[in-house]
Amino acid sequence: MSFEINMLKNFKTILTNKKILVNNIYLFTFKLQDPAEISFIPGQYVILKVPKDGAYISRLYSISSSSQTKDTLELLVEIIPNGLGSNYLDQLEINNGVIFQGPAGLFKLRDNNKQKVFFVTGTGIAPIRSILNSNLKSPASRGEQISNPHLKSQNYQFFWGLKTFKEVCLFDEFKQLAINNQQLSFKICLSREKNLDSIPETDRQYFDLGHVDSCFYKLATSHQSLITNSDFYLCGGRNIVDSLRQGLLTKNISTDNIIFEKF
Repeated sequence: MSFEINMLKNFKTILTNKKILVNNIYLFTFKLQDPAEISFIPGQYVILKVPKDGAYISRLYSISSSSQTKDTLELLVEIIPNGLGSNYLDQLEINNGVIFQGPAGLFKLRDNNKQKVFFVTGTGIAPIRSILNSNLKSPASRGEQISNPHLKSQNYQFFWGLKTFKEVCLFDEFKQLAINNQQLSFKICLSREKNLDSIPETDRQYFDLGHVDSCFYKLATSHQSLITNSDFYLCGGRNIVDSLRQGLLTKNISTDNIIFEKF
């Protein structure tokens, strides 16, 4: 991730909601105070300013909320024991003031006719949630005009890698988004489950067994256009993104069609 520090703005916010989704995954909601709104490109991140020893330490978090909602920010965060940013966020109480800088980052949708395929793992789903809710019909868009009607008409598929079914969160939200938008489909790929028996039968169409790349290639064998006419967006841990990128290159997918964000 890179940014020009001189171009970033400071945003004073207060914490208005802190919701645990599953295990140690939280959804934080911050109300903008000064300035009262933020404009960003879906996929970008903000820089959390963590107070420490009379100064501030920076931690980067992808924006998870829709760009149509300008008066609040949502962050999807895994609380990691002894992590500086994690400890700070974990100890925040409602109405506490928090400072961010931003927005920053170049991870965004390309405006072209290609299908959009997302490979994500863990909380790497955060910027993808922002992208989808910003460009598709959803409750998060509040019925407002989507900024780019061309992108709204594109086909989107995401493959989200998690270890087990117990780690799944936001499923109902993504399921409803897919129901409301025929151009969206998704698979939650469970790498450590042996079967899908614990998942309600009516929901199993949204799940698969294995890692995100194997789930995708299995589908691509019967939908060749997914290989030949797609841009691939990778988001997650550094090593996983590198591995996914190398796998796509072995399928003769051009580097020009691979966009990635590493954490």
